[in-house]
Amino acid sequence: MKAPFLALLLLFSMGCAQGQDSPRPIKLTPLPQTRVAIPPGQYSGISHVGGRQYVVVHDKASGGGIFSFTIPLDSLGGISTVLAAQLPANARGEKGLDNEDIVYVPERKSLFVVSETTQSIREYGLDGKPTGVQLEVPEMFDRKAIVPGKGFESLAYNAGTGLFWTTTEQPLQADSLYRLQSFSAATLKAGEQYLYRAEAQTVTPEAAASARAYVLGIPAITALDDGRLLVMEREVYVPQGLSAMLTESFSITSLFEVDPVRCKSPVLEKKKLLSFNTFSLNLADFEGMCLGPVLPDGRQVLMLLADSQDGMGGLIGEYLKVVLLEYD
Repeated sequence: MKAPFLALLLLFSMGCAQGQDSPRPIKLTPLPQTRVAIPPGQYSGISHVGGRQYVVVHDKASGGGIFSFTIPLDSLGGISTVLAAQLPANARGEKGLDNEDIVYVPERKSLFVVSETTQSIREYGLDGKPTGVQLEVPEMFDRKAIVPGKGFESLAYNAGTGLFWTTTEQPLQADSLYRLQSFSAATLKAGEQYLYRAEAQTVTPEAAASARAYVLGIPAITALDDGRLLVMEREVYVPQGLSAMLTESFSITSLFEVDPVRCKSPVLEKKKLLSFNTFSLNLADFEGMCLGPVLPDGRQVLMLLADSQDGMGGLIGEYLKVVLLEYD
């Protein structure tokens, strides 16, 4: 049975660690987004495997929807020609899973993919074949509890902490706050859960309801070695009608820092690190995020991936955006 929400608040207020040293402040420096010449798709999650190699999940492709991306970067983080190819074993797999995010787990030499359709987090080999292993997702996240079409969207993993993290794109139907859920990589069982409050939407409910496309929520999380999380919130609005779509469409993407290791509040305290907008012909719905390589100057790449919805008839491109992460 789902615990009452106020009881959860009390539980978390007692469970947060106190008195630990504060981590070093994070600074994020965004680079211009790059339109890449790859086949149009619905790429919604990304994870760095090593060097130039990444794995990407396509939420409408068969099987795990897993693609291999080669993303060369210059010494300043600039992106050159990108190559994309679906893993052959995935092309023959199960359909309709709506896989939304992916992580590479180096200790297991495998991939974990989150499915919104089944509200599951499944393991795949590096060849794209399912292994039959899944994380043990709490019953409170089952399909009956989610807002329809707004279930699991994000998945993060950090080898240093040995933890997976996920949340739903919007709060569960019975909740007003998000639940950030951890899992142990050692046991595959659910661990600590934390509450998170997202920003209010900027579009009126009436405009959102009449839009050609409107999305709001948390599409991605990235886990850092010191236990902190980077949480992406985004809002995308595309109105009806070609003229309005070309002139009035926009997206707002914001990255926040939360610290479940050192939290002092029943609801995670968050700090905005970065926010940027895109508009109309440069519209980008960023849904994927992962840490990438460390550049020669010591800054680490944070790679953002946009979902173009198959290009919407050529009106929207496939975009990647590099954000440089450093510690002050």
